[in-house]
Amino acid sequence: MKNLDRLLVSGSTASAVTDLVIPALLLRAPHATWTELVHIYVPTSPTVAFSGRDLRSPGITKATEIARAAGFETVVRSPGGRMVAYDSGAVVIDHLDRTTGIRHAGSATFAANASAHARVLRGLGDVDARVGEVDGEYCPGEYSINVGGVAKVVGSAQRVTSTGSLFSTVVQVAVSDPVRAVIADVSDALGYELRLSSIAGLADYAPSLVADEVARAFLKDYRDRLGLTDGPLPGEVAAHAFTVTPDKWPFHVDDWTRAHPVPSA
Repeated sequence: MKNLDRLLVSGSTASAVTDLVIPALLLRAPHATWTELVHIYVPTSPTVAFSGRDLRSPGITKATEIARAAGFETVVRSPGGRMVAYDSGAVVIDHLDRTTGIRHAGSATFAANASAHARVLRGLGDVDARVGEVDGEYCPGEYSINVGGVAKVVGSAQRVTSTGSLFSTVVQVAVSDPVRAVIADVSDALGYELRLSSIAGLADYAPSLVADEVARAFLKDYRDRLGLTDGPLPGEVAAHAFTVTPDKWPFHVDDWTRAHPVPSA
């Protein structure tokens, strides 16, 4: 019999909004039967994921208009950090843990995840993955992952609440021209400095890599390293996520989940 206490879930829901609502709902879901859940997927919708910090910029309205005109869904995600843009050339990892609390927030969690993620990337081939911020990167962070000390390929952000923690990671595998352009244009609208050459994907250095292959490598790592069991998203959470009907953009994940909690069984 499978142990569904520690779950590994794969696959996108086919919607940027539901993909980003699901981890916020999971973090707040009452009476959860799991203690740890990792959701790894290749997004199907071009997405600009803003943070609460981005909302404080006077340029947020312009940034949203730019992103949506370029064909990107605009969502304010639950974790912190700054804006990130991605499409089906990326891999997203949402790691939820209901056994952790505010004492687990901070650099130790970022360092441990960055070390594990960089090891996976180095195992994919000729990828000189290193942990550390590069000059002029988007969504800058001490524990970003770069290639060769030149360009950022992975970024992470965290949210910790009284019910647990969410550690979210975006791995850029093949960065399309629209993604490069929207990162540049939205960063400019928000007033963020950006070095264009810091935007890259793994395929810029290992051209044979594709997002599905990278997702499989991370799925294997989480199975082996944390002993997670493959399974589906909790049904009540997945069903509730599909009730979202955005009435404004950018759509604010935390506002919606606070107003529409998962019904108790």
